[in-house]
Amino acid sequence: MDTTQAQPASPARPSILTETQVIQRMRALGELKTALAAEGIPATLARTRRLVLRGRAGGEYVPSGPTDPRLYVFAPDQSCVVTTDGSAYCIAGERHPASDLAAVAASIRARAVPALA
Repeated sequence: MDTTQAQPASPARPSILTETQVIQRMRALGELKTALAAEGIPATLARTRRLVLRGRAGGEYVPSGPTDPRLYVFAPDQSCVVTTDGSAYCIAGERHPASDLAAVAASIRARAVPALA
């Protein structure tokens, strides 16, 4: 399995996405959610937004808007959060190619439910 370390996103300033990017990422995460459901692993898909109530000191405007959607995977042993950029899924700092959905689901299953792996 080809995995590389991903750069962690800054929680203080996530990137604002276009609606098209959000839809593409939601679709990709939805496909992964379906693959996990077929293996009995529950997950919840959530959209996220950055909301700025005021600009920064000094007058610089900081935009609000949609950010990376997330797939929350729930398991008795360990839960995890999955994001995607469309070409790869990011799980606990590791990137997995989106082209092999079965391998990504197997990685999550092994991480979330070791007894089933």
